[in-house]
Amino acid sequence: MLFFCRLFVPRGPRTSCACPLFCSSPSFPYLPLPPSSASYSPSVRLIALLFRLVIVLGGIVSGFALYHRTTNMWTLKNLGDSVLVKRIGRRPIVLGAFRRPPEEQNVRGHFAVFQFLGDARQTHALFCVSEGSDGKKLQSEAHIQRIHQGKRAANDICAWSGHLAECQLADGTAQSIRLSPNRNILSLAASAVNDHSIEVPLEKPLHFGAKKFPLVVCVAPMYTYTEWQIMVTGIEVWLALGASKMIFPIQSASADTILILTEYQRMDVVHLRMWPKWPVLSDVNPNGLVLSRGIEESHVNCLHFVKPFAEIVVFTDIDDMLMPLDPLKVRPGINVELLKGLFQQHPNAGSLLFEHRDVQFVLPDPPTQNTLHNFNFEFLAHSQWKTNCKVWRMKTRVAVNASRVDTVNMHESGIHRLGFVQVRVPCRQAHFYHLRHSYKNIAINEWPIDMSKLRPMLNERWRFRVESNFSLELRSKVLARSSVDSFEDFDKCMGAINEEHWRLRVSRCLTPHVCFSRLAKNISCVATTGDYEFVHSDGDFISVLRNARFVDSEANCEAPVPQFVGGNHFYMP
Repeated sequence: MLFFCRLFVPRGPRTSCACPLFCSSPSFPYLPLPPSSASYSPSVRLIALLFRLVIVLGGIVSGFALYHRTTNMWTLKNLGDSVLVKRIGRRPIVLGAFRRPPEEQNVRGHFAVFQFLGDARQTHALFCVSEGSDGKKLQSEAHIQRIHQGKRAANDICAWSGHLAECQLADGTAQSIRLSPNRNILSLAASAVNDHSIEVPLEKPLHFGAKKFPLVVCVAPMYTYTEWQIMVTGIEVWLALGASKMIFPIQSASADTILILTEYQRMDVVHLRMWPKWPVLSDVNPNGLVLSRGIEESHVNCLHFVKPFAEIVVFTDIDDMLMPLDPLKVRPGINVELLKGLFQQHPNAGSLLFEHRDVQFVLPDPPTQNTLHNFNFEFLAHSQWKTNCKVWRMKTRVAVNASRVDTVNMHESGIHRLGFVQVRVPCRQAHFYHLRHSYKNIAINEWPIDMSKLRPMLNERWRFRVESNFSLELRSKVLARSSVDSFEDFDKCMGAINEEHWRLRVSRCLTPHVCFSRLAKNISCVATTGDYEFVHSDGDFISVLRNARFVDSEANCEAPVPQFVGGNHFYMP
């Protein structure tokens, strides 16, 4: 007891009472000193602290022991589960890496632009390491922007989206760059830098002579695409009216469609790019969480691919075409004249936003021998109506000056550079023609059109192409009949999701990847796939596509899901 008295009671003047707490004399001369003024030896303070810790730990152990007598380990585990929090980290998927063209820079240095897919609910951070020709390494933190802001970022129904990241390069000779989620990448040992980063090769820019093409068309990605007649119509109209090259991202399409596109690519008027599905991660499938099957991500990828060789870029579906208000005024190169004229009217415009008008469209009856040699454009005689311009704006298509924008959304432009702006073109000044497969009776009695000048122009060009450009094997090959029946379920699915928006309760993201087609496509199809590798560092992952290639499609013309073939961690992203 004397020990505890000395431990907790401050010393007063020397008296005959060993412990003032137990002295009955009222003449105790001093009040206890306040704790802040008490002076204890280090050994006493240490003993006091240990004593208190032992009491607390003893109570905890006794409590667990008592509880363990009345319950089981699974109950204890369930109690622990109730306070667990999941943190799987950030998991960006790199979709492309491009050099920033020098004419777009307003600062010194060399830069690379990366496109990646990521969870839009997270704040992303990437760190770049590039090596110059002198062997010196440069680390920079990427400047990151989401490719579509505004309404796309207002909710997380489509929780994944595309982003752009821009990093500085050590010099202009760098052919690749290493990406890491770890901001301390250069503070690691030199041998550990590669273990905490992943190499991303920079795409080699294409050039076609000293001058850029005046007009290049980026087409929406092809998914389970089988309609070769609409595709050929779109290609020939764009080429006839001024396009120099068309870019086609491919995920899956009929074998006949790929065969025709390959011939166009051999003529150097079409360029095919592989656009495989994204990998399924450990707990989420990004393919079902990106708006409209990633058409915006594809357009942004195409934009940065064509920047080195294109002046004006149009982003469109293959069944959307820019033509004069009156089709009787068509002539070769008219679209280049129209677009350049609009940019001259609006010198501050980085992009032009066009409406598109639905056009009556009837596919030709299949001949006995369904070949390219027998195909022509006489069926356009049945396209006699298009919808009038309305007070409200309809869905839109985008044309951009390639050096003035960095991103494009589905129906509008995105991030403009250096102060340039988006300009909405009035419908009655210019608009796109939408020749959809289901528009047999659309727009009747609205706006009459006459395709009598376009038909012979296309037929003449087509006859020359078939006889002179296409291989003998292809032009005489019997092709599978174009089928749009399998689109029906996708159309119903997309319509149902659109209807859900009116109830303010949406069950899924607006993308055909969440739809199921019950009608089988009994035709041969080709798809793209690839292998993915990843790096894990500081709790985050980065995945990069390797070895993209064409393969046979899965059932119903669907592309296979890519697999992870390499990584530095036992966890999957």
